[in-house]
Amino acid sequence: MRISMWTSYLIEWTPHDMVRTLAEHGWRTLELSDEHGHDLLEQGDPEKTGREFRRFAADHGVSFPQGHFYLATRGVRPHQRSGRRVADIAPEDDAQFAQAMDDMKRWVTLFQTLGIEAGVLHIGGGALLEAGWSVERAFARRVEALSTIAEFAKGGPTRICLENLPGPRSGMRAPADYRELVQAAGISNAGICLDTSHARIDGRDIPEFIRDAGSDLRALHISDNLGSHDDHMLPYGRGVIDWGPVMCALRNVSYTGLFNFETPGENRCPPPIRLAKLDYARQLAQWMVDEAGRRDE
Repeated sequence: MRISMWTSYLIEWTPHDMVRTLAEHGWRTLELSDEHGHDLLEQGDPEKTGREFRRFAADHGVSFPQGHFYLATRGVRPHQRSGRRVADIAPEDDAQFAQAMDDMKRWVTLFQTLGIEAGVLHIGGGALLEAGWSVERAFARRVEALSTIAEFAKGGPTRICLENLPGPRSGMRAPADYRELVQAAGISNAGICLDTSHARIDGRDIPEFIRDAGSDLRALHISDNLGSHDDHMLPYGRGVIDWGPVMCALRNVSYTGLFNFETPGENRCPPPIRLAKLDYARQLAQWMVDEAGRRDE
């Protein structure tokens, strides 16, 4: 496992300044956040932008093996906020569905050009049941969305990694739920992203989830919480997750993707303190990969 940081930790930084800063603090592999993805896509052609940014990152010794597809329809910069809403790749409205697929095509092109291997995706469609759709019809809408997106990515390096989401709206809690969706969509370039905080909020046994996912586990969002909200905290602080068994399970399934911290809850502090915590996070991540849970093996 290679250690990684989700770039939203430096959300205010531009993509280029983010790369410079993380490289200066010893981070070499990163997950591109949706905010920085929006910044890049705003520059124009996603293939040209991705090619130039990948070259810039490589010049600083940085790569992006993992990226998060869009969480909102627009970015977070002041001029982008008008009309910003939560993204949904499987909405009820057909025109919105077509727009979502157009948006995803641009995101997939950017990710492919950047060399992103694991593209993390929220499956969407959570509002369909509330709108009165049957379970079967909502499932079919999700299948339609996933198969379309996977077709965009076919033949390229990016695997579509479905993230576990908390709460009843997702209707998908266990690896078997994601396998059923992938099988129905008839695609091979898919996998699972485990978000440890989401699993804990949902009352899941995280090591069991890892073992059930097995070789389908292709991406991680590592963070801790206080048990009921997505606090996005670093491990071994005030959080409630027992990390030894988690690390044992990752080794037991021979997980080879990024050990990626998704911890923007740690960035609510003055810049010098945030950067000092960035150094600590790198040491913590490496220790967890190398040592955490070894006594339990």
